[in-house]
Amino acid sequence: MILLTLAAAAAAQWTGPRTEQYTGPGYFCGGGYAVRLAKGDRALILPQSQTAGVQGARLVLAGREVNVWSGASHAPGRLVVRYGGSVVTQQNEGHEVSYTVSDDTDFGLRLTSAAFRGFKSDGWLFAKANFSKSAEDRVRCLAAYSY
Repeated sequence: MILLTLAAAAAAQWTGPRTEQYTGPGYFCGGGYAVRLAKGDRALILPQSQTAGVQGARLVLAGREVNVWSGASHAPGRLVVRYGGSVVTQQNEGHEVSYTVSDDTDFGLRLTSAAFRGFKSDGWLFAKANFSKSAEDRVRCLAAYSY
């Protein structure tokens, strides 16, 4: 019984990686970009996001999830939009659509979602997002809370 109590106390004191959540309305900012969150929208920064090549964030916009993967390299595809020095290209693999956001650095983002259908249909994301390197400097960013 004493060991169980000590284990529960240790678990309650755990200060390891936690998910950070941003809840709209307002702007979620990360790595230069900014996404406008409406009431009920949220952005989650996942604990494993400290490593390149893993899912760093999950956006939930009007019930649709967008997964943001860090450390993506420039991927060939159709150029769909420019944000200052950043470009977004669309990739189609079978029936799956994804986007790569890249600029003049080695760091890029890969955007995936089961809801993606192609750039014309995915305006619900691109009308809310600004992937320019300095987008977060032009808006007031939401504060996070962790759990």
